[in-house]
Amino acid sequence: MNSGGEAELTEVEVGTFARKASVAVEAVGRRLIEVGFVGDGSLLTPDRPVWTLANLDVLERDYVDKPDTGGDGFFDKLKRQLAGASPTVVQLFAELLILNVLPIINVGGPLKVKQVRSVLEMSSEPVDLPGDVEAALLGGGVFHGGQAFTTYRWAQLAYLIQVARHFKSLPEQRRSDALADPLVFREEVGAVPSGQVAQRHSLLYLAFPHFFLPIVKLEHRTALRDGLAAEYLSEPSGDLDVDLARIYGAITEAEGGHVDLYAEPWISRWQKPASSTEPTDQVQHAWKVHGSNVKGQDMVPIWRTKQSVSLAASLLRPIDPYVTRDELKAFVDEDYRSSGYAARQEKFDEFYTFLKRMHPGDLVVTISQGMVYFGTVTGPAEFTPSSDGRSNLRRSVKWFEHPCPWSDVPSDIAARLSAQGEVLDLSQHLEQLLALAERRPQPPSPVEVHLPDATQELADRIHVGTDWLQDCVELLRERRQIIFYGPPGTGKTYIAQQLAWHVTDKANVKLVQFHPAYSYEDFFEGFRPQGEAGGHIGFTLKAGPLRSLVDKAAENPEAAYVLIIDEINRGNLPKIFGELYFLLEYRDQAIDLMYSSDSAEPFSLPKNIFVIGTMNTADRSIALVDAALRRRFAFLPLHPSEEPTSGILRSWLAANGYDTTLADLHEELNARISDSDFKIGPSYFMRKKIATDPTGKALELMWRTDILPLLEEHHFGDRNVDVPGRYGLPALWKALAAKSAAAVDDEELPVLDTGDDDADTADPH
Repeated sequence: MNSGGEAELTEVEVGTFARKASVAVEAVGRRLIEVGFVGDGSLLTPDRPVWTLANLDVLERDYVDKPDTGGDGFFDKLKRQLAGASPTVVQLFAELLILNVLPIINVGGPLKVKQVRSVLEMSSEPVDLPGDVEAALLGGGVFHGGQAFTTYRWAQLAYLIQVARHFKSLPEQRRSDALADPLVFREEVGAVPSGQVAQRHSLLYLAFPHFFLPIVKLEHRTALRDGLAAEYLSEPSGDLDVDLARIYGAITEAEGGHVDLYAEPWISRWQKPASSTEPTDQVQHAWKVHGSNVKGQDMVPIWRTKQSVSLAASLLRPIDPYVTRDELKAFVDEDYRSSGYAARQEKFDEFYTFLKRMHPGDLVVTISQGMVYFGTVTGPAEFTPSSDGRSNLRRSVKWFEHPCPWSDVPSDIAARLSAQGEVLDLSQHLEQLLALAERRPQPPSPVEVHLPDATQELADRIHVGTDWLQDCVELLRERRQIIFYGPPGTGKTYIAQQLAWHVTDKANVKLVQFHPAYSYEDFFEGFRPQGEAGGHIGFTLKAGPLRSLVDKAAENPEAAYVLIIDEINRGNLPKIFGELYFLLEYRDQAIDLMYSSDSAEPFSLPKNIFVIGTMNTADRSIALVDAALRRRFAFLPLHPSEEPTSGILRSWLAANGYDTTLADLHEELNARISDSDFKIGPSYFMRKKIATDPTGKALELMWRTDILPLLEEHHFGDRNVDVPGRYGLPALWKALAAKSAAAVDDEELPVLDTGDDDADTADPH
């Protein structure tokens, strides 16, 4: 601090954060804690014992343990709770109320005084407010308490009663130590479990205003420390409160007095831009809240009567709106410690959504007795203990008059509503839900994706029959998943691509190839390492090809999206598909995904996703295919000796004006292969260089490097088969020449006279 009269005058006029009210608030608050927490005295009547353990026990019994859950205002309910209480008990509650409202600025000074006097007047021997106490109340506050100090006043006062009782249980020396050392005081205050984090920090500030800053939001304290530490914190302690005390001390020393860290230029140096990752009241959302069976009770009729919606939260301690995500997680882990990890995580996600993600104006949907009910959230979340433990977390809701029969709910919305969970995000279907709620005609549902019929142009390009292609289209329409299977070279992948490009745009087609090392994480989604600040490595959830395609399909439901899975049987299919197997068959239902958070919306596979697989039967027999996969796909064979494959090569040669002798050679080759899964496909021959090379060298090279190795592998270990002698080009050309000669001989033979000129058998006429 600077020396001199001007500096001393400034110190007298303002206190923490350079606010005029700070000086009186801090003086009265500290004195109240000294007389009440360490001694048994009183702020209003110093010579009268008021803060006694006996009086605190009465308030514990009549106020804390018997909350009034009626619909009256706070002070009307308090009057009933304090009816018959001794004058000192009533005065004790008034002083607790002073401790509660003294430092906040969101309750005006005159209203503070009025409220405290209204409590004092409940006594048969009311006392008056001393001048300095009244002046401190009228002078304003130091920090904005927000919703916590209004909505949760009853819980904050209950917490103060419990903290005071805890201090009465401490040895006298420990109480003295706590009033001398801010960290000891914090330790004892923290020994009382509570969700009232704002009231807890307010109490710390009033006890040690030159150590604990008047900031009740943990996010602000953390951001302030992080934003100013580089310049004003030479030795970080790892303790947030200690670091903040050092930072503020360094600032006041450098600036020559108190500064307001919530004013410029200070606030812009530590306060981060507001995050937009959570839903806000600027955007309407839709939520399903389960209510038809809450501990065996259908809560929906009660909600509609009381114009509210609620979560049981039967084991959760009273919490205020300023609770952070980390604090709430810690409370849930502690309060629900008897539950398993998964159950605790589920509870946390439900509570966090209800408290932080849901906002006034959002649509609420619930189901009861075959009817769907709709309402609009009208108020903030409140923690109000219920007598039966079925509705501790509440929000006010304006329910629509008319429900909607379950049978009228579109199938895609019904799938979401049927998913498990207490609170589910239905915002994706907001427009449709609003139309149901307001009994308006449903917005046009996405038209069922129409796959175009097969055309002659497509058939000519692929060199297969139009009827066979139309069967493929019909199977895609009906089954949505097909597999082309056959030996190598039968054009499975080529046909799959051409068919996919026919039914939709090329941009909507994605091709992946399975292999033994391919996994669910590669195919759908999984965590992948990612570099973070400071050189640390973190993990983030990355989408695979199917997840990426699904997201696009969901955004554009009127277009077809096709996933081609090449060599589908080479992968470990149960490992790759995981829970997605179910959705291939049941597109109208939703499931929880392996890596999605418990708060994520259940996942369903859009109806405009189509899957075309290819399967090489030379690698693995179709008989070994997983039965679950077989049931979910339609299988179409592509065998070289059967339609449509048997005519592909001859059609291609003719269409391009090439000699069709290659087709004869191909047919002769396959005639010598007894196992249909190892017959050679036409694709090996459908190369311009082979079809147009007059020397035959291109054909001989392909034969030596492609055909013969395949057949040698097929006959591996079989010494009775001479692969070159049986399948070599010389042998095949020789066989074809013999057949050609035989055909010529047949044409040159004279036609025999088969007439019957025998006299005994001739027709007499």
